[in-house]
Amino acid sequence: MMVYKAKAYAKINLFLDITGKRNDGYHELDSVFQSVSLFDEISVELTSEGISVTCDNNELSGKDNIVYKACELFIKDISYCGGVSVHIKKNIPVAAGLGGGSADAAATLLLLNNIFSSPISEERLLELALRLGADVPFCVKGGTARVNGIGESFVSVPTPELHYVLLKERNKQSTAKMFSVIDEIGYSTDFNIDDMLAALKTANTGKIAENLFNAFSSCWEFEEMTKPFKEFSPMGVFLSGSGPTVGALFQTAYEASRCANTLIDRGYNAYYAHSVLVGVEVV
Repeated sequence: MMVYKAKAYAKINLFLDITGKRNDGYHELDSVFQSVSLFDEISVELTSEGISVTCDNNELSGKDNIVYKACELFIKDISYCGGVSVHIKKNIPVAAGLGGGSADAAATLLLLNNIFSSPISEERLLELALRLGADVPFCVKGGTARVNGIGESFVSVPTPELHYVLLKERNKQSTAKMFSVIDEIGYSTDFNIDDMLAALKTANTGKIAENLFNAFSSCWEFEEMTKPFKEFSPMGVFLSGSGPTVGALFQTAYEASRCANTLIDRGYNAYYAHSVLVGVEVV
């Protein structure tokens, strides 16, 4: 049986502001997402019937995985009468604010579309992606983008070569609880997303570092969480998504790799990553 494979790239937030709350209870975001080189591995086989989703992290196997729903949506949309078997090798840490589940779903949609010689247009694929989750459309496209609304609206922006160390040492908090904290303290910020967008456009790493911002940082012990980076003098530090992963931005791959390797040797869950131009790579 032919096995088809894809890389599902993680995403980080270089900027994340919460601009308000809608009548339906959802919060409006203004954010900059960036795909990075840390990736899960997706393998797909076509079968005679049914859907199977397995993972090397057994807790993520089965119908509750977002990939299962991605398969259901795709099969229904093209009226495919056979089945699909998907296996996920996890490299992106789980519940980390790095979009691992969204990336896996995006990769599954793109890989299935590739297997069937693209019966679904990109526009339709993004519609299916949005039905899976607000971050999934971005993960289909990847690169760097300004993301608005609840995450469903995005516009691509330039992707400079940037180098990071990502560190996950804490357990994820309830996103709903963190939004309630933000509701209490308000949405004002001294940071302006236009400054970040201008820095990205000119590939000014120093200005990018100056404008790293995440509203959810106030819901964590952010200073304490970023202390492991201090001796390595990164250009800037940030929280990704709603946490708990924190990141450090470095000028060069050498500096970032040195930091990551040292932290790993000390027992930390640290990862080196660099910016990439796509969200999914079919291999």
